[in-house]
Amino acid sequence: MRTLTLTASAVFYSLLILGAIGGMGAAVLSPGASALAKDKPLVFKSIENALLRVNDAPPKDWEVYRTGKKNEPLLLQIGNRFLLLEINQHQVFELDPAKIEHKTGELLWSPSDRPDKPLVTSEWTVDDIGAAFVVKVKLQSENALVDLQLPHPPNVGDLPNRPPAQQQQQRRRNYFNGEK
Repeated sequence: MRTLTLTASAVFYSLLILGAIGGMGAAVLSPGASALAKDKPLVFKSIENALLRVNDAPPKDWEVYRTGKKNEPLLLQIGNRFLLLEINQHQVFELDPAKIEHKTGELLWSPSDRPDKPLVTSEWTVDDIGAAFVVKVKLQSENALVDLQLPHPPNVGDLPNRPPAQQQQQRRRNYFNGEK
């Protein structure tokens, strides 16, 4: 009798736990929850010291933006044109400039304004070359090779504890006192 009670209790609790997990999963996957996330605009900030070449020539007027500290997604502005680069999915979308809000030092854009179809691309190269993160992609319709290099932020842990001037003073010897 006791074994039956323990087994029934174990089954009851496991069903209760599975129901709770399933309920949370349904809430996360519900269309209403994803619609709220899509309506919230993303804030893009400029990336300093990035390099861009299109067909081996630097564009005259350009800027690249990211959300937070991650390089996914990237917003590339070349003149009045905006390209959304989703690197992990190897997709590039052309965005309507009228749907991008300009604020001081940042851009706001809502993911719900993303076009349904990406641009036709090929020759994707995504690599970390040590000092920079490199993204190369060919836009097929324009036969344009986009080469974007984003510098890594400096690792503060690699910096010396003291300024170099203090280290040099410590290494100097006083030859007048007979030190060697």
